[in-house]
Amino acid sequence: MSCYSRKTLLDYQEKHPELIRSDKAAHRLGIGAHRIAIPLHSRGTLRERKDVISDEITASLRIVQTGPDRLVLCLQYPVDPDSELTPASETLELAVCIQTLNAKGGWESLTDVIRLNPRAEGRFPSLPRQSVTEHPPSLLVETHLLELADHAHQD
Repeated sequence: MSCYSRKTLLDYQEKHPELIRSDKAAHRLGIGAHRIAIPLHSRGTLRERKDVISDEITASLRIVQTGPDRLVLCLQYPVDPDSELTPASETLELAVCIQTLNAKGGWESLTDVIRLNPRAEGRFPSLPRQSVTEHPPSLLVETHLLELADHAHQD
């Protein structure tokens, strides 16, 4: 089931001008993702497999809600075409990087990593920053180009 439609943002951008690209933007968003699968092999052994899925995740991002102090996005978890077996467990490791423009014109980054079961519901807090040793490669998200989700909140 798809969580988005092919709506244009023209009407939405008129109501929310903060989505329009500005060369003076003070914040940028980067998203990175790993699929961590632990398949059960023939001898009953578990072996972790970590795949980078940053491209698929960023391509699926849609706007749910936006405002001067918030941006809520949804994503669609991609199916693993190379999966031979149903994994014993599967985790989505999502890195969210917020960059802020400092007074000297440089970008300061703050990255949080969230691990979640992609087929479960609930609240998933970010991991302690010092516990994450490897971030998935992050891609810059042009939020002003994202489409609206079917379930977007329009004020």
